[in-house]
Amino acid sequence: MARGETGRLLDEFPYVRVGDGSRPLVILPGATDPLFDGNYSRIAVRLLGRYYHRFTDDYTVYVISRPRGLEAGKTIRDMADDYAHVLEEEIGATTVWGISMGGCIAQQLAVEHPSVVGELVLGVTGTRLAEDARARVDEMRRRAYDHDWQSIRAAIAAGMFTDWRRLIYPSMTASVGRFTLPKPAAPSDAWISIEALLDYDGRRSVGEIRAPTLVIGGENDPFFPLGILEETAEAIPDAELHAIPGARHGAFHTHKPTFEGRIQAFLDG
Repeated sequence: MARGETGRLLDEFPYVRVGDGSRPLVILPGATDPLFDGNYSRIAVRLLGRYYHRFTDDYTVYVISRPRGLEAGKTIRDMADDYAHVLEEEIGATTVWGISMGGCIAQQLAVEHPSVVGELVLGVTGTRLAEDARARVDEMRRRAYDHDWQSIRAAIAAGMFTDWRRLIYPSMTASVGRFTLPKPAAPSDAWISIEALLDYDGRRSVGEIRAPTLVIGGENDPFFPLGILEETAEAIPDAELHAIPGARHGAFHTHKPTFEGRIQAFLDG
């Protein structure tokens, strides 16, 4: 199993490191990141080592969370600036793989701080939320004000899966999850993050990205559907698109071999 460790980079950014490959690969998580306290357990390290095992021979993989206790009004661009500081101080130039909201941050990181992004993978993400997803995400924001974490997780789960999990996971999350799933260290981080996502529109800026880029996601993703994936890939000068037929927002789970295989081919190419 890939060796791993956990801690806080610059004393602020919770992270997990797995693998011992010669190249760094940094993964920026999505909007559910603030829904736990930021303390990765040793079990989480082992699970992430297994989850990303396809990359741990060639890469040292970092999953880097955002700090707890975000300032009100924090934007996607602000978060990108924060990550740039971490990379400059701790890791250096790297491959960046952003997932969902983490992909929005990754776009701005590549725009504003090109020296730290060697290659860019934008997973289940795009330059903006789909218009018909905004009401759903805004409802998550309102649920965050009520500290209703289970409803937020259930809504995200409903948009992720295409198989039996689409029927089971939302109800389990809303019921059993009330007692078993972690809670945020700083509840305001949840609505600040969702507000940043709702406000983000990268259509005017991503044309400045110079890193080779892979845009990959599900054709039926309710948050970043095929049209948004195509729009994103077309706007980035050196980008290629891989849309997975039938997949939704959880394409990296439900179609994991295809999803990771395409990323691996892109990075090896």
